[in-house]
Amino acid sequence: MVGISLQDKIFYGPVFSRRFGRSYGINLLPTQYKLCSFDCVYCEYGRRRGQGRSLFHNDDLPNAREIIEEVEKALRKPRSVQSLTFSGNGEPTLHPDFYHIVLEVRKLRDQFCPNAQLVLLSNASQLFNPEVLKAINLFDIPMMKLDAGDEQTFKLINRPEYTIHLFDILDGLKRLPHLMLQSMIIDGQITNSRGEPYAAWVEAIMGLRPEKVQIYSADRPPADTNVEPVSPQKLKHIQKILREVSNLDVDAFWIH
Repeated sequence: MVGISLQDKIFYGPVFSRRFGRSYGINLLPTQYKLCSFDCVYCEYGRRRGQGRSLFHNDDLPNAREIIEEVEKALRKPRSVQSLTFSGNGEPTLHPDFYHIVLEVRKLRDQFCPNAQLVLLSNASQLFNPEVLKAINLFDIPMMKLDAGDEQTFKLINRPEYTIHLFDILDGLKRLPHLMLQSMIIDGQITNSRGEPYAAWVEAIMGLRPEKVQIYSADRPPADTNVEPVSPQKLKHIQKILREVSNLDVDAFWIH
């Protein structure tokens, strides 16, 4: 069983987010299938089709003008907006016009809801792209995924395309001036919540020294039924330990 259905619109919501408040999503990706460079075991959208990017065509994507027009149309209607979040059906930075879209959406945000945060949820796999790096600097909250600190756990949890390696992602994360990280903590046959995988993740976090770390666990049925969520107590324990050993700003989130 998949946690949620794919988004069938460009602009959707509101989503009442634990982290970002009353959030409206912006989906730059196909509505028929998940498009991502990862195929995470915990993904609430289920499994990726084929090999992800290798099987998609630009014709499957909404074009930049269509996206900008949809966002403007939505924001012209009176509504309470705390966050505009680029997420949707996979990895938003895969859209070839990502920078241009973000730039125009930021202008619309400034015009219609200037107090709203511009949020990006990304797996950090495209940080080698100068246009993506430029776009990331336009976000108030550019939240990058980091679920593992070693290559083996990275491949087991995130199941990246074969050309993507953790050391490249870590190198890209080091270049971000205002690094914010989000980490999904899971247990079961594949885990990053204990043992060597947990120790490697903590070491990676400490090496990166991000401005903010947000940890959470699986709330909806995951793509892999063997994934086990960790308890709020476990999340709070990890938060406490990570704060103590790193002196970083760490927040834990769970459904109350």
